[in-house]
This record gives sequence, C-alpha cells and structure tokens, in this order.
Amino acid sequence: MIKHQLINILTAELSALPVLILAYYAITAKPTGEWQLVLTPAVYWLASSYLISYPLLLATVPILRHNHLKMQSISVQASLKYHSHLNERAARWDDEMNLAIFILERGVLMLLSEPVGLLLLLYFGIRRLQHDAKRKTP
Repeated sequence: MIKHQLINILTAELSALPVLILAYYAITAKPTGEWQLVLTPAVYWLASSYLISYPLLLATVPILRHNHLKMQSISVQASLKYHSHLNERAARWDDEMNLAIFILERGVLMLLSEPVGLLLLLYFGIRRLQHDAKRKTP
C-alpha cells in the first residue's frame, strides 16, 4: 500500500518536472538568458507547490490523476473504423501530442495546486466547524 502511494507521488512529481524547470527559469533567468540560483518568494511558492501541495492534491482528489484531455486525429479514427494500419505515423503523432498535453495539464495543475489546496482546506475547515456547531446546539 505504501509502495503504491510512493510510486504515485513519484510519477506525479516526474510528470510536472518539465513545467517546474521552465517556470523556475522564467522566474529567475537574467535578461541575457543566463541561468541563476535565486531564492525569491515566487521560487519558494513554486517549490512548496511542487513538493508538498501537488502530491497532496493528487492524493486527496483521485479524479485529477487521470488524463482528461485526449486527442485522436481524424485519420486515426478512420483507420480504426476501416481496420487499416496505414496511419501508424499519425497514431504516433497522436501519442506524442497526448504526452505533451498530459505534461502541460500536469504542469498547470502543479502551478495551481497551492491556491486550490488552500481553498479546499478552507472549505473543509468551514464544513467541519459548521458540523461541530450543529452537534453542540441542543
């Protein structure tokens, strides 16, 4: 059970790693394009989002683990309909595009996981307080 959860966390973090690198470079690079190590509040937010809130969000909301945006080109649909294997190249392009969409989706989710996690924490905290208040009233 724990091994399965660790694998889920590791794959989630690896899928968001390209966007983390690009976002870090966009935040900290000098105008000349030189890479530099700078610790700013934006970098702390990015790191905490990547290491803490993104895996927690995926663990608490399991529907977010699945890729909801999938693409299939018309040529691949036609080849499947007529049982033709002529469009294997188009199928490979579709697979590459689906991978790019998946990485982009994971990256956006990782970048937004900090505020979404705080909103979920606030929502469940308010619900808990309301539930406790109802139990205490006679």
